[in-house]
Amino acid sequence: MTGAAQARPLLTLAWLAGFTLIDASIVSLALPDIAADFDRTVGELAWVTTGYLLALAATLLAAGRLSDHLGTRRVLVLGAISFLITTAASGLAPSFELLVAARIVQGMAGGVLYTVSLAIAVTAYPPERRASALAIYFTSGALGAVIGPVIGGLLTDLGGWRLVFLVQLPLPVAVAAAAWVLLPRTAPRGSQRFDVPGIAAASLFVVAGTFALLDLPASGTGPSVLLGALIAIGALAAFVLIEHRTAEPAVRLAIFRNPRFVAGSAAGAGAWFAIMSGTIYPAIYLQFGRGFSATEAGVLLLAAPLVGLVFFPFAGRFVGALGVDRALLWGLLLLVGSAAAMTTWGSTTEPWLIVLTNLLTGAGIALTLVASATDALSQFAPGEAGTGSALFNSLRQLGAAMGVALPAVAYELAVAGSPSSASALAGSSAAFLLRLLALSLPLALVVARWRARHPLAEGPA
Repeated sequence: MTGAAQARPLLTLAWLAGFTLIDASIVSLALPDIAADFDRTVGELAWVTTGYLLALAATLLAAGRLSDHLGTRRVLVLGAISFLITTAASGLAPSFELLVAARIVQGMAGGVLYTVSLAIAVTAYPPERRASALAIYFTSGALGAVIGPVIGGLLTDLGGWRLVFLVQLPLPVAVAAAAWVLLPRTAPRGSQRFDVPGIAAASLFVVAGTFALLDLPASGTGPSVLLGALIAIGALAAFVLIEHRTAEPAVRLAIFRNPRFVAGSAAGAGAWFAIMSGTIYPAIYLQFGRGFSATEAGVLLLAAPLVGLVFFPFAGRFVGALGVDRALLWGLLLLVGSAAAMTTWGSTTEPWLIVLTNLLTGAGIALTLVASATDALSQFAPGEAGTGSALFNSLRQLGAAMGVALPAVAYELAVAGSPSSASALAGSSAAFLLRLLALSLPLALVVARWRARHPLAEGPA
């Protein structure tokens, strides 16, 4: 167990490695400039983002197992160097095809950084201080969500879309150097077999499932969605069969019978469902349903990521004071309560009520993410930290994809092709209602666990 003097630099390293994923948001406002430069359609342009996200999802479990098998130092340095090379390749790409290829490999490197950085944050401090460490770690993602689009827009206006990539180059250099200096050199766990078939099946499940969900709003039950769903189901069945039969599985299937891991992971996925659905559909409601400008809508929606950024450092203290069970329950109650408030938004809802709803959402996301990660990842031994963080992140990825796709289906069914503001309001209401129902599921799971563990308790207070 590391001492406090050693733990602080390690947490800083984890924070820096996690912050590299600002790349996922900083590129968003550069996409129109990329389209103009390469003369590409919006549909083709989507691969700049989708390719990155699918590759990231595919790499999570492999990165976690490699981290546990070879040591975090080797894997993190390799991931940072790969991220450096592919970021430079993206910024210098002479063609759209090479840009997409570079982004796909960059997504794989991002998956390594994301998984290993979370594993470092989990193991840097002893269990009693883990929630506080995770709270600080998660501010990296919150800060990226707040400033990424702003910086991306400014850099694009200043020097074009290539500058958005090239300005990121010092960050992976710093991560690689810090990892080389701070992390201990460990011998590979040579006696442990690397479960390639199991990892491949799990990765295929996450990628195919994510693809099917992301394609669902545009294609409905079209061939691409059905094929993706069938591949995901087949890959999941193969994964369970492989892990059940192999002597040294990549994932202990018994972990899915652990109620703390299941509830914590479901809550974490729910938090990411809330993040994605709470960004896209309120923006549609404000701009198409209410007639607000993009700037006005952005200001109203900024409350959630800002309060999340401010609240994250305190969320660890709340988890320590309330206990993981109560903190997780309160976090989900805030999310479900704010989702219920969102279903009341109409054509005359006052802006201050919209801001208040988003404030509750931001606080709920921060508390839920910290409590859920603390709960789920505490079920793994230190030697399994990489695998644990990979599993948690994989489920988070699916939650995020569902947060994009499922409310979109509800929206499209309610709108029925009409472009009017009234239709946009009806579609937003349908998306908000589905969002409420979806977030109620992890809350119900956590409440059921609460009642099982505290049969005489009357509530979370």
